[in-house]
Amino acid sequence: MNDPSDLETAKDTAAITTVLEGVVNCFDRGDYESLGLLYSDHVEMDYSSLLGGTAHKKTREQQLMDWAELLPGFDLMRHSLNDFNIRIEEGIANASCSVAGQLYVGDKVWEVEGLYQFRLHKRSNHWRIFKHSFVLKSENGNGDILETAKNRAKAHPPAFLKRRKAQAAVVKFLKALENKDMDALADVWSEKAVQDMPYSPDGFPDVVEGKANLIKHYSAWPENAGEADFTSNLKFYPMISPEWVFAEFTGEVEILTTGREYNQIYGGLFHVPHGKIQYYREYFNPEPFRFAYDLDEGKDPDHFLIGEP
Repeated sequence: MNDPSDLETAKDTAAITTVLEGVVNCFDRGDYESLGLLYSDHVEMDYSSLLGGTAHKKTREQQLMDWAELLPGFDLMRHSLNDFNIRIEEGIANASCSVAGQLYVGDKVWEVEGLYQFRLHKRSNHWRIFKHSFVLKSENGNGDILETAKNRAKAHPPAFLKRRKAQAAVVKFLKALENKDMDALADVWSEKAVQDMPYSPDGFPDVVEGKANLIKHYSAWPENAGEADFTSNLKFYPMISPEWVFAEFTGEVEILTTGREYNQIYGGLFHVPHGKIQYYREYFNPEPFRFAYDLDEGKDPDHFLIGEP
């Protein structure tokens, strides 16, 4: 294999084979974080020959959530792949392989055999799947365990799903601030929610307790804030408990009452059980806050803050 193009094709073929093997390995281990690395931002899925319905296109995140709401309900899954066929043309790979799967719930097993078909493209020097279909050849056993698995996964969601729902609640909170959507902002809080702000300047509350008080706390936000951006630089850092989220984000806000720009770097510790924010500790530098709201010139902060303290 002296031809450089032949070597590159061989490397790409090996990499694509590893991606396909990685898909079923992640299925069987319940590793949805790693599974997400194998797919493009959007993916077209087609399991209609097995489950009915039609092909559908979803974001990678939506598809991962779908898998996490079903597959953990099985006691055990085992997939094996054979007969790989990979063709690469102009940066697009068409790949297929036979697949045999055994899915177990209690004393029942569902055996399925068929053909996987994939399309992949190369992004940042990694092959990513953007089309994934399954063609059923045969099945044997108890297909009714699919519904049982779905119910079990719903009753006992995996850590991946809890973590994603917690992160989604934080995004909803920040997006509601950006969009001045006070109904969405009210909806993110649990009834006994607490916002803790240990670095609040004088005259501004350092703790707000209860959903009703938080709604009041943010009530003047639409009148006081102009263009706002809290999500462009949002980063999440994993924590041991999936219902706890630490987020780092920047805030860029036009303060209408003073005409000044508010530029802040935040650290946010969130506790989000059952998709609602129950606790939020907000870390921020009070000096940019003082400048943006003109607090050092003797003005009453009640007139300029986001709501009633």
